[in-house]
Amino acid sequence: MKYLFVALLGLLVGAAGAAAVLYYNPLSVTVAATPGPADRVFHYGLPDQVLEFSLGEDSRFFGQSPGKNSLWEETIDRTAVLGLVLNDSTNQPAAVASRLLAASPASDLLLRGLLVNDYWLVTVPGEGTLFVRTDVNAWPFLKETLLPAWYFDRPFKGPAEYWPTAGPGADNSGVAVGVAGAFRGSEGSVVERYEVTTLDVGRHTALANGELHLHLSGPQVAVQE
Repeated sequence: MKYLFVALLGLLVGAAGAAAVLYYNPLSVTVAATPGPADRVFHYGLPDQVLEFSLGEDSRFFGQSPGKNSLWEETIDRTAVLGLVLNDSTNQPAAVASRLLAASPASDLLLRGLLVNDYWLVTVPGEGTLFVRTDVNAWPFLKETLLPAWYFDRPFKGPAEYWPTAGPGADNSGVAVGVAGAFRGSEGSVVERYEVTTLDVGRHTALANGELHLHLSGPQVAVQE
């Protein structure tokens, strides 16, 4: 599990050397909308709050093993699935999420960056369930943090903060739809934030903290923590 955060990046690059060619490309950075102060925020740590994780066999990054539960079928061999425990603002467990990540066909190394389609099903006990969809641009992280450490042997100068959400909303935020319980009928936007705290090449260790910022509107939405 200590290698999980880096392993997920195999969805994006495939052959990482191709990305290194575009190391100085300034165009492939998209800025997401800034979340408002009233947004609900879920917090999680990678890999500490991961319940289970499976990686597609063609998503291996830097040659690591996909593990015994790898996704080998052709339709899903470049995806990853994981379960997460999400904490509230008091750092107490508040929700459980299942998450599917898949390499995006909309990736454009020159113009848009390296994109992943990120699908969430978030269940808050006593409240309901939300479906969340975001496009994540991992190019800034690759360019500023991972490639310098892995390819150029530079020390990690962390922690490093990233707001990688790049759509599919009109303002570059993600989209959220209530599907059950008190969330049913609600819609809204979502933005992801990551803080990479550890990247140790020698020990093959990468640690990060994640946040899911939700802004919902609609009938019968209970979002008080």
